[in-house]
Amino acid sequence: MKIFTLKTFNSALLLLAIFTISSCNDVKEEPIAELEFPVEVEILKNKERVRQIEYFGIVSSKIMNYSFLTPGRVKSIFVSKNQFVKKGTKLMQLETKGFSLALNAAKNQEKQAESAYLEAEKYYQNLHKVFKLGGISGTDIEKEKLDRDIKYKDWEQSKINIDAKNEDFKQTTLIAQTNGIVSDILPKVGELIDAGAETIIIQGKGLFAETALSQKDLEIVKKGAKVIIEIKNKKVNGEVNYIATLPDFQTFRHTVKIDFLNNNSVKANIGLTAKIYFETDTLQGIWIPIKYISNNGQDFVNLSENNRLRKKVIQIIDFSGEEVRVSGLKENDKLITKGAASIKEGYKVKIVK
Repeated sequence: MKIFTLKTFNSALLLLAIFTISSCNDVKEEPIAELEFPVEVEILKNKERVRQIEYFGIVSSKIMNYSFLTPGRVKSIFVSKNQFVKKGTKLMQLETKGFSLALNAAKNQEKQAESAYLEAEKYYQNLHKVFKLGGISGTDIEKEKLDRDIKYKDWEQSKINIDAKNEDFKQTTLIAQTNGIVSDILPKVGELIDAGAETIIIQGKGLFAETALSQKDLEIVKKGAKVIIEIKNKKVNGEVNYIATLPDFQTFRHTVKIDFLNNNSVKANIGLTAKIYFETDTLQGIWIPIKYISNNGQDFVNLSENNRLRKKVIQIIDFSGEEVRVSGLKENDKLITKGAASIKEGYKVKIVK
């Protein structure tokens, strides 16, 4: 009878362990499938868009600035501050003595010029009869004809001078061109004012938007430029109708006034803040919706590259409504538009649209 010793038992255990390890090495591990995350993408293409420059402004009411076309001394002011005036109301008048004298002098000059012409015309007609009879030479008749024509031109010029002086005389009185409220009266009675200097400011009906342009943007925004004004999330079309020639001495910005193209559609109170988008030139490039741009200290977008998510740093160059022109992207890049919120960079993605 064979008796198992401890040595024999240990040898058996060793053989069993070797057999087990050998058997395990023959088993092949099955690979674990990598998880794919579904995403939607947009294939980027070069687009053409109208570039917009964004500013903040306020809603104001229509204002009429009245000024004289000629210099003079204020004789009378017919209205007062905060007074409501109707169209056709007399506002202010300059002293008319100097203008009356100038007009009367022009009338006298016109009469003298007329008399001189009529006399020259009469003399020429009589001389022409003598010329036909052979009493004078052709040179003499041509000389008198030239003298008559010069006097006629002098007469015509004197008529033009009367019209100009008459217009100057009319311009000594300012008349309200529209209904409104007198918001300010700048000169006082007896004060000398220059031609073109503001005298009376009247706030009329109707609204407009107002902002201040930087000197840089003044180079590309011109009078008549198209504008989009956003008030309380509602957008209306507008047009630049005024740009101040001189900047504000504190901000160095130029005041800009924008007419609403459909004033009846604007429901806003005076002083309300508005976003103002000036439409400038047309640009080509990679334009993407601004909502797809994220920021972690740098602006970036999510792309699908080789079926993996990649965060690509970009730089915003220009704006056009809800889209921006960017650098850092190229045509045919796959911009992830949906599904990237919970995916880390490098994860595998599957395009479903």
